[in-house]
Amino acid sequence: MLSGISAITIGQSHIDNKTECQDSAILDFNDKYVMGAVADGHGSKKHFRSAKGSQFAVEAAKYSIYEYMNDNYEKFVDAYNKDKKYLIDRIIKMLITKWHEKIQEDINNEPITQEEIDKYLDGNFNEDKISSIYGTTLLVGVMGEGCNFGFLIGDGSFVVIDKHGKAYIPIEDENSKANYTTSLSSSDSFNGFVTHFFDEMPFSIMVSTDGLVKSFGDDNDFLDYNQAIAMELDGLDTVDKRIEMEDRLTKLFEQRSRDGSEDDISISIIFNSDAYESVKQGLETRRKLNKIDEQIGLSKKKIVTLDFKQKQIENERNVNTENWKKVEIEKLKLNKYNEELMKKKRVLQEELKKIEQEQEDVGKKKIELDSSIKQYEEIEKIKSDEQDKNLADKKLEEENIQIKEAEKRRLQDILKN
Repeated sequence: MLSGISAITIGQSHIDNKTECQDSAILDFNDKYVMGAVADGHGSKKHFRSAKGSQFAVEAAKYSIYEYMNDNYEKFVDAYNKDKKYLIDRIIKMLITKWHEKIQEDINNEPITQEEIDKYLDGNFNEDKISSIYGTTLLVGVMGEGCNFGFLIGDGSFVVIDKHGKAYIPIEDENSKANYTTSLSSSDSFNGFVTHFFDEMPFSIMVSTDGLVKSFGDDNDFLDYNQAIAMELDGLDTVDKRIEMEDRLTKLFEQRSRDGSEDDISISIIFNSDAYESVKQGLETRRKLNKIDEQIGLSKKKIVTLDFKQKQIENERNVNTENWKKVEIEKLKLNKYNEELMKKKRVLQEELKKIEQEQEDVGKKKIELDSSIKQYEEIEKIKSDEQDKNLADKKLEEENIQIKEAEKRRLQDILKN
């Protein structure tokens, strides 16, 4: 029995920024075929209706595939086997046309306002490129008896679980590796589609938006995750069981978005439940192999870490040995220098003793000189006092001479008279 499940999870960044989820997912399955599709609206503000664009894309995919495959499935399979590419190209062209019709209907019902033009397009509005406002990626997978194919435009992941339980990615958008997203809104979008045809029906096709793959460190971990999901596809034979599984996926993706890409995550999974038992052994074996590979990987990492530590220790030991040698050499130099200093110290001590003796002799001489100076000062005072007395006596004698001479003249005058 062909079946399918899908899940859509709003990204953590959209929750934080209070913006809408721009992913869409859709399923269509019956007893003839099953299809699943996801689309991821572009995130920048100029694609402000991309949430609708992604919804229109998955609806257009479902409509176009239904128009070709549902009414006369046997005729479709016959035409498919004659010219697969021609037939699928016609479906893609119908899909593109239907997507543009839905955009035009939306614009007729809700015209682009001047406020939107000013807010999101910085006042620059080009009617010829109006579909860019609805820009989106699209990934589609189809499984049916006699025809199994898929196609995509833009980034995201197209994962296949084959009948042996192996997960692989047969097609991808090469532009996504160059950080460029191919868009359904481009004027040449038809040539942007990448298509894949299966030789036989796989167990499952899982198409998911880029928010999921970007939450993993590498493709191997991502493929392991898809294989783990495939292990859970058993027994989903009722609507309630499928809804329960979809709820589980939603919760898992919420955690992945928080811890990883923070982007919206959507997935559509189509699968052949009748093939589960034959695939189960391969899935379990691959899970065990993946576990062993994981353990081997961890052991290799530990070995690399231990090798690094060993080199570190060896380097540290070498450095330590070199440092030890340098310290020994430096120690010898210091000992030699210390001996030289001790010699200098002894010489200086002898010189210091001489200086101290000279200082002592100078001190004694200073005392003697001080005593001599004092004597000279006393003598000088005595001589100075004697000189002062002598001068005073001289003055008295001079005064006495003057008196005598005056007396002499007086007496001479008397004789004359």
